[in-house]
Amino acid sequence: MMLSMDAIAHKYITEAVINMNILRQIEKDLDIDEKISVLFLIIENYANAFRDIFYLFQKLKTENSYIIVDYVKKHPENWENKILEALCILNNREVIKKLRISYNDLDLQYIPNIRSHSKNVNVVAKCLYRLCEALNENEQKLLLSYVKSDNSNYESLLDDVDYLELHMLYWMQIKYITISKDEKHNMEKLLRHLKKFEDVSIEIISLDLEKFENRLHVVDTHGNFGTNDKNHFHSISLEGPFLAEKNNEKKIQFIDSGLCIIINQIYFEKEYETRFGTSTDCKNLSETFQTFGFKVKIFKNLKKKEMLQEIKNISKNYGNKYDCLFLCILSHGYKGGIIASDEKEVSLEAIERAVCCMELKDVIKIVIIQACQGKTRGSINNCLTTDGLSDSPALVSEDIRQFKNFFLFMSTIQGFVSVRHKDEGSWFIQAVCKIFKTYGNRLPFVECVRKIMTSMQEKNGKIEGTQVVQLPEIRNDRLDSDFQLRNVITPPL
Repeated sequence: MMLSMDAIAHKYITEAVINMNILRQIEKDLDIDEKISVLFLIIENYANAFRDIFYLFQKLKTENSYIIVDYVKKHPENWENKILEALCILNNREVIKKLRISYNDLDLQYIPNIRSHSKNVNVVAKCLYRLCEALNENEQKLLLSYVKSDNSNYESLLDDVDYLELHMLYWMQIKYITISKDEKHNMEKLLRHLKKFEDVSIEIISLDLEKFENRLHVVDTHGNFGTNDKNHFHSISLEGPFLAEKNNEKKIQFIDSGLCIIINQIYFEKEYETRFGTSTDCKNLSETFQTFGFKVKIFKNLKKKEMLQEIKNISKNYGNKYDCLFLCILSHGYKGGIIASDEKEVSLEAIERAVCCMELKDVIKIVIIQACQGKTRGSINNCLTTDGLSDSPALVSEDIRQFKNFFLFMSTIQGFVSVRHKDEGSWFIQAVCKIFKTYGNRLPFVECVRKIMTSMQEKNGKIEGTQVVQLPEIRNDRLDSDFQLRNVITPPL
């Protein structure tokens, strides 16, 4: 087969690798704050959890007890996977290493770095945990003061407790905020206070919480992703705005005018191989978006400075009168970014900041990246190759609204390479173009994304006798609503 690799073959975690005895050993290696965080992430019924968790917390202070073990004994359902996913979210690699499990395998199984996804834990609890981590000590105290000002009879038992997760569980008990299995979340009061913090990371978390509250999340909170079953994939929920047509809440936006920018990196200076097959991808993308009436502009072999400048100047060069912008970047990559033709690293954050400007805040911005996200380099053989080896400008003050209406779709998960056929182009771009050409004018964008991910699950090949598979990733999703393309050109049969 004439294939290249942008995603390394992997093994799935097929069964639990911990038991109660091993869990006791895990607890010994966790700090008290990590124990509280694990409990916070694995809770089933948040509305009634405060008293039980606070009792375990007090017990831990007075005696050498195993509070996580005590909790899972009373709540045994699927506790092994919940613990493993919680450890991934905490990024406690030392404990995972002692379990003799590959962190990359667990990362693939639970994909903890995707904000809008979780497999076994509650995705809103995961978001609240991220908030606890993002707030420094003074900010936590300030937030507590705001919440206490709304609740004159605040629980006195918490007066000297510094663990914000315990306070959050109390907020859930008094229904100041709510998390539920049926996805009826209420974060309104908390969000009002979070808007007082002038920190980009906190503002982005706030956007996520607001999206969850309004049922605008697009990733299934209990998706079966990373299993051997082809029917299990990183599924995209069609709830919220994507059923809005039926509920008369929000209609799907139809795209009448669009702009597609393709940055096609073919040649590199020294270390990175020529990306044979990428011209096929570029041509395929161009034809696909022209079918839907998009104006297409292609750039080739841009250096880092040139690339960021072209992206920053999109609104200047093309205006903002179009409904939708697709920015497609085809290149080698590394974990967290892509490689420019001068072999300088360009982070995903730098790309996001370049495209997310106030001039385009109301334009739907979709970034599609075909590149490795791991450090495997060069060609594997004459048929297979990889897109990767292995600065973003600082902004002092910025309007958070510029980051809305943004969607980043990656060809592969962080840490992995992605497959490219040297004649036919990459697996990912082939799937993107095929699905858009077939369904783009018939299905909303998010359903097309789901079909792309399903299609990728079914792809496989071999490199030197080793099975190769690839799993795309929704890295960021801050779309205000779903949208659908319009056919203006009948594609040839």
